[in-house]
Amino acid sequence: MRLEKGNGKHGGYYITLYIGTKENTSFFEAPSESIDHAGIEYIQGRYPMIGTKAKEETFKRLYKNLFIETTEYQDRMIKHCIGLDYKKKPYRNRYETQSKDEDWNNLVKKGLAKMSDNIADNGLTWFWLTQQGVEYVLGKSVSQKVYERL
Repeated sequence: MRLEKGNGKHGGYYITLYIGTKENTSFFEAPSESIDHAGIEYIQGRYPMIGTKAKEETFKRLYKNLFIETTEYQDRMIKHCIGLDYKKKPYRNRYETQSKDEDWNNLVKKGLAKMSDNIADNGLTWFWLTQQGVEYVLGKSVSQKVYERL
């Protein structure tokens, strides 16, 4: 599953859902940055391909990612975190830096990353991407199984 956001009229957005070879576009006149408040009936009304609770939850995660903004530097860091700066497929999920690193702590606040509770005497700690963070950088959904293998 993958979502794309396109500019529409009067500040609205066209949100296109792709599942396999099928696609469905719906216009959101004044979209909120979260769609957690919407039930499956509302989402199915806009996107009939969403037929299960699991697809609904995946859709909601991907929808949130459409409205998250990161800097170019943060984009490079999160790609490096999962190894995309050297390979085409993610193969790890870790990044060591200072626990007070503003960029990584900003990613934690946005729900894209987590920080280890263990901080070394020199202030270093580990950060890793959440499942939402991996989906954000890849631009598509990933299963829990794939996420846990990183």
